[in-house]
Amino acid sequence: MNLNRTRFLAAACIALLFVIANPLLAEPLLLPGLGVVEVDNLQIVTFESGDDWEEYSSPNGVDLSIENGVYRAYTANPGYVWGLNDVEHTDVVVEAEVTPLTIYTENGAGVMCRADTRNNGDGYYFMINANGYFSIRMGQGNDIPALVDWRRSSAINTGLDRNVIRAVCLGNELAMYINGELVALVRDSTYSSGFAGLAIAAGSNSVDMAFDNVTLYDITLRTPTTPA
Repeated sequence: MNLNRTRFLAAACIALLFVIANPLLAEPLLLPGLGVVEVDNLQIVTFESGDDWEEYSSPNGVDLSIENGVYRAYTANPGYVWGLNDVEHTDVVVEAEVTPLTIYTENGAGVMCRADTRNNGDGYYFMINANGYFSIRMGQGNDIPALVDWRRSSAINTGLDRNVIRAVCLGNELAMYINGELVALVRDSTYSSGFAGLAIAAGSNSVDMAFDNVTLYDITLRTPTTPA
């Protein structure tokens, strides 16, 4: 999958709903491959209301909007397009449901962590496509090199099916889970904090994706996994 990075920021800052009284905050979270973490703060959004969202539309063929209870991301141009939330995180879990809305299965979709609003697109990308491939990438200026290059996983539901992507940024550990299965674990210390986001990536065809049930966990490592 060969995608050229597009240098424009789809400015859709997400004002996520804080959930104050949630039982998940009282429970530790097990992250296979990493260990047990404490959940310090939890944010959830289901896109039932667009009042707190900045929707974005461009004559260049980019549209980020809330439609029928989902966050819809579209671009007609090759490259990456993303929307960020407005809360800065250090150690975080970012989870989202994503469903393709077109038949072009080579296009990508995913979540971001530690994104930098000052340098458009800098941060970590956790991407999948509907052909059954995933990748972890890092935005750096005009480049977006692979930390884990595109590889196939049976954990991905192919075609127009829904997938749940979970990205973990914990210290220098970056982990990616798809539909509950750990598919990649890599170390990188380039970015230590930043914003969470939703991203799409188009190749030769337009991309149209629906995101829903986005959850952010601010975390603290409690019990690391003991190497075998």
